[in-house]
Amino acid sequence: MGASAPMEHIRADVAILGGGITGLWLLAHLRGRGYSAVLCESRALGAGQTLSSQGIIHGGLKYALTGTLSAASRALMHMPALWRDCLGGTRAPDLSGARLLSPHQHLVCGFRLAGFFASRLLRGRVSRVDAGALPAPFAEALGRTVDGGVYQLDEPVVDVRSVLAELARAHADALLAVEQEGTMLLQEAGDVRGLEVRARDGRRLRIHGARVVLCAGAGNERLGHQLPSGAAPMQRRPLCMVMLRGALPALYAHWLGSGAAPRVTVTSHRDARGTPVWYVGGALAESGVALDPGAQVERARDELSRLVPGVDLKACAGAVLSVDRAEGRHASGQRPDGPVVAHAGTVTQVWPTKLAFAPRVAEQVESRLSLEGLRPCRVPMPSTEGWPRPALAPLPWDEARTWC
Repeated sequence: MGASAPMEHIRADVAILGGGITGLWLLAHLRGRGYSAVLCESRALGAGQTLSSQGIIHGGLKYALTGTLSAASRALMHMPALWRDCLGGTRAPDLSGARLLSPHQHLVCGFRLAGFFASRLLRGRVSRVDAGALPAPFAEALGRTVDGGVYQLDEPVVDVRSVLAELARAHADALLAVEQEGTMLLQEAGDVRGLEVRARDGRRLRIHGARVVLCAGAGNERLGHQLPSGAAPMQRRPLCMVMLRGALPALYAHWLGSGAAPRVTVTSHRDARGTPVWYVGGALAESGVALDPGAQVERARDELSRLVPGVDLKACAGAVLSVDRAEGRHASGQRPDGPVVAHAGTVTQVWPTKLAFAPRVAEQVESRLSLEGLRPCRVPMPSTEGWPRPALAPLPWDEARTWC
């Protein structure tokens, strides 16, 4: 089918651009409430920031190490319970088919976190773990008694790709694979009235009457330039994550240094062949952006050799992943405390800031629709039969080609 294919037309309440966790969760949330909604993705579901995350459902505990709840920790504190309900199938969207990698994380530090236990709001969400109660692989990895202690945090770790797969499976009929160059906002009388998209085979589609929600991460900036009012301000905070592949035990832990932020965070995964992979972030990833890949991998090996002396890392292959975290701009340039949602006429631009905030964004968008008087069940779900559907993106360690 060529570029001269006849234009197809549908009506919908909401058109979402961007098939990461935020877009897919929003699609499920709105359709569950009775809104007609479709989602357009020009790459693959989860490509970019979502599948670059470690899958940690933060509850804000690492931002409350002094015992005082910061704005970020207050915003995040209810997210683990909400996600856990969805993973258990007792709350929509039903994610009972997704994989929970670990029900909690550990925090290792060289000092006692007296502040944690002094805060009433933190009680029950963090507990000290005696050396004898540590999981055997973790205890063997630590290889010694940790001065200060090990704590268990009420923060689950999910297999992000399986979460995306569950959301996509349940709403496959509302997913549209489109070309980036063929996607534009439909403008009329100074406002956006919908969306026009083009498939790779040349099919063209206009989605009329829709509120448009931009969930495209860094792509929001380009799309926002099509708005009469311009793009909402955005910032980028780069990371250089490290992947180590080999005979590694399953660990889900933060290691604290002298500062309040974790110096290293490790989550464990498996590649397509079943080989264990450690995905390493924290301050090490933030401070390693300027290093070449080999130097950053060696830095991670050196750091982890001190933190987990019971694990032999010499035989592990290493690779890096550059991640450009796109966020709504904060005056300080630091990470916003919560999701950033900016409205301009019928268009909403969204940056979730953290994976855990996807449900919060969906609630905020629905509240906006309600405030505007847009009620559910007004427009029937349109048929998109025959339209190509976007695939799931591969995981970073399955996509990496250069290992050292």
